[in-house]
Amino acid sequence: MTDEGRFENIRLGVFLFYTLLALASGILSLTGHEPGYIGDGLAFISAAVGGAIILFGSVQSLLRRNLTVDFLASIAIVVSLAIGQYLAAALVVVMLNGGELVEDYAESKASQAIEKLVRSAPVTARVRRKGKEVEIPVEEVQVDELVLVKPGEKIPLDGIVTKGHGSINQASITGESMVIEATSGREVYGNTLLEDGALEVKVTKEQKDTVFYHIIRLVEEAQTNKAPIERVADRYARWFAPIIIVLALVTFFLTGDVLSTAAVLVVSCPCALSLATPIALVASMGNAARNGILVRGGTSLECVGKSDVIIVDKTGTLTKGTPQVVEVKGFNGCSETEIIQLAAVAEKFSEHSIAKAILEKAEALGLRVDDPDGFEVRRGHGVIAKTNGKRVVVGNKQLHEENNVVLSEPITAYLVSQEINGRTAVLVSMDSDLRGVISVSDTLREGIATSIKEMKQNGVKKVVMLTGDNRYVAEKISKEASIDETWAELLPEEKVEHVKKYQSQGYITTMIGDGINDAPALATADIGIAMGVAGTDVAIETAGIVLTTDDLAKVSKLIKLSQKALIVIKQNIMFSLAVNILGLILSALGVITPITASIVHESSALIVVFNSLRLATKKM
Repeated sequence: MTDEGRFENIRLGVFLFYTLLALASGILSLTGHEPGYIGDGLAFISAAVGGAIILFGSVQSLLRRNLTVDFLASIAIVVSLAIGQYLAAALVVVMLNGGELVEDYAESKASQAIEKLVRSAPVTARVRRKGKEVEIPVEEVQVDELVLVKPGEKIPLDGIVTKGHGSINQASITGESMVIEATSGREVYGNTLLEDGALEVKVTKEQKDTVFYHIIRLVEEAQTNKAPIERVADRYARWFAPIIIVLALVTFFLTGDVLSTAAVLVVSCPCALSLATPIALVASMGNAARNGILVRGGTSLECVGKSDVIIVDKTGTLTKGTPQVVEVKGFNGCSETEIIQLAAVAEKFSEHSIAKAILEKAEALGLRVDDPDGFEVRRGHGVIAKTNGKRVVVGNKQLHEENNVVLSEPITAYLVSQEINGRTAVLVSMDSDLRGVISVSDTLREGIATSIKEMKQNGVKKVVMLTGDNRYVAEKISKEASIDETWAELLPEEKVEHVKKYQSQGYITTMIGDGINDAPALATADIGIAMGVAGTDVAIETAGIVLTTDDLAKVSKLIKLSQKALIVIKQNIMFSLAVNILGLILSALGVITPITASIVHESSALIVVFNSLRLATKKM
């Protein structure tokens, strides 16, 4: 274990220690356990241990000339202990330190995700040297060397295909939902999966210069340079803290009365103000968790409710992320079921993603799919099978032309129209007679357009789509989903630049994504939301918020909950300030004593707590 890991474990252990002491004190207080000094003693130790951490943090902030809510909390803790309100002091300590611990944990998980991502990359490569195949560490592979990749393996480095055919899943790098067919001359990326086929790749970049490692550096830079989100309570602390100190000093110099000065400090003890934000956020985060939304830290929840621009990835976020049969067109009197059944039989033993889509369609239609009598895969083109003595060809235009299937001008025009619509057209023929075309595409998730409409109703000014997929596909999905702006064919660093562009225009940005290629943008945006079911580890652990389902409607619900939480926080703060200001005036005039001030102080804190707890049961 690293020194940093040991420190975090010690920190967590200390937090659990004083939290348990505070809990025990609360139970003893509620049950009226005697003698009372036992419960008070436990609360005092809890407040003293945890308060020291807050006090140290507030001193550091003061040295940086920055007044935060931690400074107010320090005053609250010290004064509460001075007047014997030990449990109140312990509650402030547990709430503030607990929230900070959660946020720090989220940051450390993001760093762990990067380490895990690095470990997911190939560590060795099969290289052709001096006429022999040798397996060597990836970092030792030189530019211009030839790397051999077999089915089911990851391509180790960026390069150009020199020999072979294969189907590559590049979604993690480019965001493209459909596998690409790689032949000689095609550019390929390291850490992408060769689903089938075999390739010889000429390496064009060393490991440190690959697109994959560039993504890792982008995530690290975004996390390092990201400005911290200012807490709502910190803005009020900046001017309220000096008022407390000045009034206490003025009271003492004008009256010389220690009791009046003590009353000023007691009534202004900002327990209610210190609790205004954390209890509201904890209650809201618990509510969100019950509804399948995991929020890492209060600042994430505060920020999402103020978002002006929602930025979404396409593949796996707006769409299902896997190919689906979207249209079947028959020729020469063939029906949809006949075409699908022919194709399903031919593709039954294929592992290609398009074959799986066809077989799923056959299952949905309730069709019986027999085994083919013969089966041959043509890498990058399709399959040729035999069934009932007939030769069935399922694949692209080139494969059919090679097998003497004549394509008329209307059929060719139809294929072009499918390509323009971002679809992959799969031709199906039997004995050189074209029977039909199956169009396959990634499809929009149900209810996406409604979800985006609700986001705008909740104050979002625009919804933007960033995708690595091609322009035709992006525009089609954008239109169906009612997206305001669409940018396609983007690499990960280009997504980051678009996020920064909106931020430079003064927008608060929320990025929603699920893939490795989304991680830099998730880290750069003011708040990142990861789709939990389809999401990669690095996307989930980089984001501040994780959806445990792929239901985008949860985002608009989260925005509403965040906005309600912000309203409650402001209500708490305004109420706390009003009580404190009135109490300050009355205390300075000697109207109320330290004992009366203590009662006012405790009552206002309880009102703030109960007002915040309403968020725990609010319907999303």
